[in-house]
Amino acid sequence: MSPHFLRTFRQFDIEEVKKSLMIAGDLTANCAACNALGLDPYKTAVCPECGVTFRYVASRRLDSHPSERFQLARRLAEKRPDLTLIDLSDYKSATGDKSAKEFFGL
Repeated sequence: MSPHFLRTFRQFDIEEVKKSLMIAGDLTANCAACNALGLDPYKTAVCPECGVTFRYVASRRLDSHPSERFQLARRLAEKRPDLTLIDLSDYKSATGDKSAKEFFGL
């Protein structure tokens, strides 16, 4: 029987995720902590600018090409088993909620 990738949900401390998140695009990625650009999502383990060790990865491409979700998960599992794939829209929603609460003092 071949293995399958299934989406799961877990609670995360959003600040911890932000400190160790790489956001991948079509060709390169950037560091969520310092916005360093041009990172190779399949090879870069540590941000060359701020020194953070990447533990999470999110992909901009999944918003525009959701059918590629499991292909990306498989590639990451093969090339970067040290990274946890998170949903970028969930991350943006959580950071937006946090920013709004801080802005309004809630």
